[in-house]
Amino acid sequence: MREAHDLCQLPVAVLRPGMILADSRFAGQLNVPDIFTRLLFSLVVTGIAPRSFYRGGDGRPHYEGLPVDFLAQTIAALGPNGRGFATYNTTNPHDDGISLDTFVDWIIDAGHTIGRIDDYDEWVARFETAMRGLPERQRSESVLAVLDIYRQPADAVAGSLVAGKHFQAAVDRLGRRIPHVTAELITKYLSDMKQVGLL
Repeated sequence: MREAHDLCQLPVAVLRPGMILADSRFAGQLNVPDIFTRLLFSLVVTGIAPRSFYRGGDGRPHYEGLPVDFLAQTIAALGPNGRGFATYNTTNPHDDGISLDTFVDWIIDAGHTIGRIDDYDEWVARFETAMRGLPERQRSESVLAVLDIYRQPADAVAGSLVAGKHFQAAVDRLGRRIPHVTAELITKYLSDMKQVGLL
């Protein structure tokens, strides 16, 4: 794309999203096989979570993700305009302390029973055992196949690890705001899982 721009002055906008979360508006619109849906599903069906998914770090833990409806609208608005070449890391830059731990709180608030385990290694062992004991369909929809990502707690990092100032400035120019992940979105995930027959 860079070469096409340099040779032909083709306008290019490269958008590099991180975790794309479910649509915040329409029921049943979630990506069942993605790692985030698998994790939320697995937490609910096993009923256990670590005391925290994080070990210390430079700030409050934060989950890097944006709803697909916001991203789609923003990408359509940003698209290639003018004659330039632009790259946007579509990050969620908020140092808001909204993290996987917060999502567990919100799942509990939504009426699901989840016990928290203080020792992270013990949680991983019990979580894996519980998922292996699920019926075949639930096991295949769980996070078991990609559990290695969660075998160690993550570093607590404030905001985003990826530089996103260019994206933030472009969103500001559009008169929009990058959304925080909300309890309503996590509750919608749970409702959508019921709607599509996961829960």
